[in-house]
Amino acid sequence: MRQRLAELLSYMDATRGRLVATASDINPAFAGIRPHTDAWSAEENVSHLAVVEEGVARLIVKSIEWAKTHGVGPETSDETIMSSLDQYLLTETTPKRKAPSMVTPASDQSVDDSLAALASSRKRLKDALLSADGLDLCQVKHAHPRLGEIDMYQWALFVAQHEERHRKQIERTMDEVTELAAESAPIV
Repeated sequence: MRQRLAELLSYMDATRGRLVATASDINPAFAGIRPHTDAWSAEENVSHLAVVEEGVARLIVKSIEWAKTHGVGPETSDETIMSSLDQYLLTETTPKRKAPSMVTPASDQSVDDSLAALASSRKRLKDALLSADGLDLCQVKHAHPRLGEIDMYQWALFVAQHEERHRKQIERTMDEVTELAAESAPIV
């Protein structure tokens, strides 16, 4: 496996591990509660991640199929791509960003259902990337609504960094919801 791909997959596994650990700490009684009207619940955050990753997985699968049939050449560099999206501050939770309507979360999907969907889309995504090991995926690009034209490595990196951003939001949301519940609890 090429170094660039190995590094990317390792990062994707690490961010997913942190998300699953965070999601396992969500109190089911509080999972669907929004801390305030303009914020998503923990449940909605995980659902949003599932919707986004499914779309990106479809894009990457189709793009790699295209690359294989249109003569995209072999990888010529092992230069890291891990900092290639740093200027977008994707892992930072501020400033607040509004998601496009096509990736608005389902309001009735449980955390467990969303995690199962994420596991399925991650398998497709990783299988596609592994099937393209050795192809120059820097040459295969598609426009992102906010980031502009990025290559398939960057799309996969986006998924992991976006996941880390929402993991942090879930932690903050659960802290806020728990604090609100404690404040409104009757004093005995």
